[in-house]
Amino acid sequence: MADLVVRGALLCDGSGHEAARGDLAVAGDRIAAVGHVGERGAREIDGAGLALAPGFIDVHTHYDCQLFWDPQASPSPWHGVTTVVMGNCGFTIAPCREADRETLMQLLLFVEGMPIETLRAGIAWAWEDFAGYLGALERRGVGPNVAAFIGHSAVRYRVMGRAAVERPATAEECAQMAALVRDGMAAGAIGWSTSLSPTHFFGDGTPAPSRLADEAELLALARALADLGRGVIEIAPRTTIGPPADKAEEQRFFAELARASGTVVSWAPLLDNPFAPGSARKIIEESAEFQAGGVQVVPQVGCRPLEVRFDFTEPAFYLEQNPFWRPIMAKSRDERRRLFADAEFRAELGRQTGFVAALAQGWDRLVLRLAASEGLRHWQDRSVAEIAAAQGRTPLDAFCALVLEDDLATQWGVVLMNHDERAVAELIRHPAGLLALSDAGAHVDTLCDQGFTTYLLGHWVRELGALALEEAVRLVTSVPAERYGLRGRGRLAPGYAADLVLFDPARVAMRPTEMVYDLPRGQRRLLQRAEGIVDVFVNGVPVVADGAPAGRRPGRVLRGGG
Repeated sequence: MADLVVRGALLCDGSGHEAARGDLAVAGDRIAAVGHVGERGAREIDGAGLALAPGFIDVHTHYDCQLFWDPQASPSPWHGVTTVVMGNCGFTIAPCREADRETLMQLLLFVEGMPIETLRAGIAWAWEDFAGYLGALERRGVGPNVAAFIGHSAVRYRVMGRAAVERPATAEECAQMAALVRDGMAAGAIGWSTSLSPTHFFGDGTPAPSRLADEAELLALARALADLGRGVIEIAPRTTIGPPADKAEEQRFFAELARASGTVVSWAPLLDNPFAPGSARKIIEESAEFQAGGVQVVPQVGCRPLEVRFDFTEPAFYLEQNPFWRPIMAKSRDERRRLFADAEFRAELGRQTGFVAALAQGWDRLVLRLAASEGLRHWQDRSVAEIAAAQGRTPLDAFCALVLEDDLATQWGVVLMNHDERAVAELIRHPAGLLALSDAGAHVDTLCDQGFTTYLLGHWVRELGALALEEAVRLVTSVPAERYGLRGRGRLAPGYAADLVLFDPARVAMRPTEMVYDLPRGQRRLLQRAEGIVDVFVNGVPVVADGAPAGRRPGRVLRGGG
């Protein structure tokens, strides 16, 4: 007898082929049969009107810390995600000497948007090397499956100490770093990750350690994977916010890393840029040319508008990037209130065209997303320009008045990238790309894109009809599994892992974004739940049952991808 049989569901098997109604049986942690299942199951689910797909795979997360206080990696499984890849952008908490723990937490404090109190209280430190870190996760148990990169910044600091944020590495230090990468791979890492991005730095402006690496250092680490004949390199580029020509040049260096390593180099993000229309298409076409020649340079693309949220109650990643706001957010909350009420400050703010031009591309792009005061909630999802017109005020005056009336707590939203849905459609359909970029676990007070899989199914498939359901499922199942070497996952086929998501294609959708205070020490994060995701199984065990979290920890640490 099978442990589970799902009957009469629309089977989207991850291949992209046309879906058909059928049954699926699970025995233990594996799929036992697909198609017509004659035997009864210990548990049976009626899949009529629902679609059944392989569990979704999110290759760009930062759950390295969160798993210690939230082993379910919420909200990812609520959106059908059964496997997460973490340790992206070079930010990991292993390897790490005991004496260096505070330094790595101070780095994560800024780039992950988590208060230091949360990190200090939430991380159950019990390791110094990467093997010890993975072992700690296994002992605790995890909801989804977890694959992990070993992070360049952690490796660099382990070898160089404080010099890691001060200078290039010597040849001997590069050799030591390569040895640590090989050790991490032997322990179960799926590759190594790094960041060259100018947006990644400590709170005092000191660059992340990986940003000081020169090409020789990066090539030395790439050759460490060549020695092993496996692995993935993931990179946040130096040109994250640079001009298209520079991005193309940097991608050519990534191709050199791919040749040196003999592996996939996946870099992120590649998004539609409103200041350079069409540039992302040219970049991904160049990626396709590299891939056609056997050089696996794979840009990560996103299917959601890149919307950042911020308020003026606490320092946040987004405002910290702005030299005008950084010193203001360092002041006390009372001082900030006084500033917004001060005519001279408002005049100076009005002269800061970058606040509007760079942050919102105009007052019509700056949107009030969440009001703390009930009396202001009728303005939610309206732009400052719309509110100002309705109030008969200038946009600047309307903005400052709302900030004060809501005691600085208004959540503002602005879409920075991926405005043009026609351009985004080209990117997510392009075979050279990899659909990802949830950034789950990072920037938790600023971004909330963990539900990109739900958005893909609800918006791009049902609402726009821009993708067939079968193709959308393929993009978040078999494609990432094959790119990243996640063996035995991403398909509905006998012998594959019983990672499954049962959903209603007619109603799958995002729920409104919330601000919740569930981090250690009562700190906050943005959270978005799903509608229409009915059941989610990891290795045959439910982690979402009838739309609600099941609280189970059946996930596995996928050492080396399997």
